[in-house]
Amino acid sequence: MRRSLSDRNWPSWGLFWLLAPFFVFLTLFWMTPLGKGLLLSLESDTLFGESTFVGWQHYRDLLADSRYWRAVLNTGVFAVSTVTITITLALVFAHSLRLCTRRIQGPLVFGLMIPGLCPPTVLALLFLLVFHGKEGLLNRWIVQPLGFETINWLSDPDFILSAVVIQAVWRWTGFLAFFLLCALNARPREILDAAKIDGAGVWSRFVNVTLPLISPTLTFCLIYLIIDCFAQFAGSYVLFGGSGGTNDAGLLLVTYAYQKAFIGGGFGSGAAVSLSIVPWLAGMLILVAMLPRQLWKEDSAR
Repeated sequence: MRRSLSDRNWPSWGLFWLLAPFFVFLTLFWMTPLGKGLLLSLESDTLFGESTFVGWQHYRDLLADSRYWRAVLNTGVFAVSTVTITITLALVFAHSLRLCTRRIQGPLVFGLMIPGLCPPTVLALLFLLVFHGKEGLLNRWIVQPLGFETINWLSDPDFILSAVVIQAVWRWTGFLAFFLLCALNARPREILDAAKIDGAGVWSRFVNVTLPLISPTLTFCLIYLIIDCFAQFAGSYVLFGGSGGTNDAGLLLVTYAYQKAFIGGGFGSGAAVSLSIVPWLAGMLILVAMLPRQLWKEDSAR
């Protein structure tokens, strides 16, 4: 029996109506603000009133702005440090959780995920107690008992960026450990047993078997963490009041965009700083997306 024309066309129309809400929300809440931000970056600085078209002047000014390049450097160091430490600790925690009994594994996973589920502003306020002067918890519980001099984490330029990194690591380590734990539990047991029978050691099995098997989850964790690092605002704003700290030691790109837009008195230059984050972020994401694939190709070639 031949199908009618309407029956043959139903799958395509059904797919259209299923995807339509996504594209509507994408247009309203992503493409429209992005287009408005691009237009603002091409106009003169103004908070209220009329503005004039200045073209790419704000972007040319950024190339000669030393504070902007300081923010780029701080954001890069912050992202690389946070990603390296967090992923390493998350892998260690995930392996440790696998060794726990099922009875205590669930409560431990939930406890590790709590920082990632809390609002960043609440976590930043809690970390004020951790970093606050000589009486901060970090100085009283770790630095002083080890015999070191107390550190002013929020005023010393040598440690300001470290404080932001510690806050981000504490927030996301347990959250990402949960995803990595799921990936470790999903590994095919027969592949691990075959590698063990072939005489592969613990480290060899981890590098040549485990990492390729969990590479999709690991890539997701890396991308998620990098995006959060470039979007970091609430934590550093609560700790430093949007100033970037002493000598701009904790100045990040998002913080600098806020300063340009709301403190410097111009939405145009603030929008330019915000949009300038896109190529830096895209470059890191492309590198992260391509690196694991290249590593697995090299391992298979060997």
